[in-house]
Amino acid sequence: MNRPMFRLDPRLELCASFVREGCRLADIGTDHAYLPVWLLKKEKISYAIAADIHLGPLRRAEKNIRKYHVEEKVSIRLSDGLETVFPIEVDDIVIAGMGGETIAKIIAEAPWLKDEKKHLILQPMTSAEDLRRYLKENGFSVQEERAACDSGHCYTAMLAWYDPKNLPQGKLYEYAGLLDGSTPAGREYLLKCAERLQKKADGLEQAGNQDKSKEYGTLAKALRELAETEGGLTEP
Repeated sequence: MNRPMFRLDPRLELCASFVREGCRLADIGTDHAYLPVWLLKKEKISYAIAADIHLGPLRRAEKNIRKYHVEEKVSIRLSDGLETVFPIEVDDIVIAGMGGETIAKIIAEAPWLKDEKKHLILQPMTSAEDLRRYLKENGFSVQEERAACDSGHCYTAMLAWYDPKNLPQGKLYEYAGLLDGSTPAGREYLLKCAERLQKKADGLEQAGNQDKSKEYGTLAKALRELAETEGGLTEP
């Protein structure tokens, strides 16, 4: 029986758009395994590892894998990050739906990712600036980045790989990434980030820290200006 195919939410759809045709995928923090199941049913990937640190999500993942009859092409792993994934098994690695600091920790604990053939598709729910900073400091270059908005929240997804000779520079990059105002989602993401930084600047000013307040206020202004442009960072 062919079951009707579900639709990915905008956040996961964004991650799926970065996955290479025919690759072997690791989905870290898979939860319901929606992403690998969808990609397999669309015949975009050849094989997937659906990994999660908790048994509950893996049981949900297993139900969906059986429901859509992709058992022969998915390996379910109880794994803290990439702990039970071997380099030879995968080409593209999705780490999505968690904080930027957690994603950075997972990458740091898998030194074999420092290989330009391994593509990282990263979707931080929070602390995207911490993740961008970690990537830059450790030789990973973000090649593409796009935003998506869903139910009042804006998310960014990044495609990166190890490329220490081509790293972005500047403080503004840590907050804006490769986004600009050329898409409604990119514009909204930048404006929300600017709003957050402005609140931080205002709080620092009230606390008497004028230097830091000015730094964050300048970044907020630059992000608002970037949201009205269609390409190119202008460092404050």
